[in-house]
Amino acid sequence: MHQCYSLDKSWRRPKKGNVLIAGSPLRIFRLSTAGQAIAELLEQNGEAPSSGQLLVTRLIDAGALHPLPSLEGDAPTVHDISIVIPLFARSENDISRVQNFAAEFSAFPHVVVVDDASPIAFPEMPNTNVTVHRQEVNKGPGAARNAGLTFVSTPYVVFIDADVQCAPEDICELAKWWNLPQLAVLAPRVKSLKWFQYGAAISAYESAAISAYEEVRSPLDMGAFPARVRAGTRVSYVPSALLLCSVSALAAVGNFDESLRTGEDVDLIWRLDAAGYSCRYEPSVEVHHLPRTTIQQLAEQRIGYGESAALLAQKHHGALAPLRVSGWSTGVWASIALGFPIIGGVVAAGTAVTLSRKLRFLPDAEKESARLATLGHLHAGKQIASAVTRVWWPIAVLLALVSRRARWALCLAAFVPALSDWWTSRPHLDPVRYTLLRWVDDMSYGFGIWKGVVREGNYDALIPELSSWPSNMQQKTSTEA
Repeated sequence: MHQCYSLDKSWRRPKKGNVLIAGSPLRIFRLSTAGQAIAELLEQNGEAPSSGQLLVTRLIDAGALHPLPSLEGDAPTVHDISIVIPLFARSENDISRVQNFAAEFSAFPHVVVVDDASPIAFPEMPNTNVTVHRQEVNKGPGAARNAGLTFVSTPYVVFIDADVQCAPEDICELAKWWNLPQLAVLAPRVKSLKWFQYGAAISAYESAAISAYEEVRSPLDMGAFPARVRAGTRVSYVPSALLLCSVSALAAVGNFDESLRTGEDVDLIWRLDAAGYSCRYEPSVEVHHLPRTTIQQLAEQRIGYGESAALLAQKHHGALAPLRVSGWSTGVWASIALGFPIIGGVVAAGTAVTLSRKLRFLPDAEKESARLATLGHLHAGKQIASAVTRVWWPIAVLLALVSRRARWALCLAAFVPALSDWWTSRPHLDPVRYTLLRWVDDMSYGFGIWKGVVREGNYDALIPELSSWPSNMQQKTSTEA
């Protein structure tokens, strides 16, 4: 099978030598002579010889390399895929929209609409390929998808939420990226529908502002770069708004966990990954979902996401840590926050020196180590600020009431990242409203986390994970190819 690949955005091979720095989390690969030749081919034309498959597989698993669609035409086709649409209809408009939506997939073998005990029953659609199954009791989206799976006889299934806008062509395009033997889930990019495409329903001032905000900061949008999906990486989960899945892989891990009302998609991805399957995110295929229309809806959605963290933390110990940084970076930023920037600078410099000794095999080891240390500390600073305003804000507010320094630190954490993101993303929204909506977003999610951990009595979702990354970096250099 002829297969081509694209390099991850993190890919760096200093001086085109025998050291490759790439992946998520960042890893260092020491390449043999044969490995260097394979890396050069990948950099030149995205191809690798069959003899290099072991290295290619390891790079894909590390998130350093991404497969492109196969040229052999062995991807799933329309005839291999069924469609399952979970639905909780609140109005006749919801019914009409899903009826029209389901009818668009007439070329697929089977479309299953699972009515999850909606107040307004979804009607049968006779003389079509659509089966309507009504749940007697509302059990949540995970249970609805599992119920839909019982009607599926094809090897692949696509789950599509009722508020997603996509065309059959999008499913066919996504299926072309099904190109790994152990692939279980493939997800497209889910973007929020732009306010000027949403029409009169979002003409209100509040709704237009929320739509503009979600256009650049939707919790369903995993970004512009492809990724292997795994806990603790750049793309740690993909939303179930639209997922192309292997039916056999789902069955092997017991399908969706019906005990989870939210977070069931995150749990499924992590269980599949733990079972040895591959889950991938492909942003070249885009679908759209309807944005929230009120601040209350936005806050309720984020609170629900936050509440799921405690339950997920019980099932996946350590995966929900709100902060993952090195002890070195913690020391740097703690020194600065406590009013000792010189000490922070000394710690940062010491990190670079220590790292250069551990990575002396790198070309220009001092320069590369300084670069890695600087980027690591900056990334850690952003993570710390996010944790303070998103998860630990109740503690931060209490400290701010009694400490002037804590007030300054909280203000910096609240304003600097928000304004930096506004400047980078340039939404159709002024910085004041963007910042306010971001605060509502973050604080609602954090409130949901605290609500969940108190209810469940499990505080893992509040506990940071600290490490000494120069030591960890050294351990990851043992990869030879």
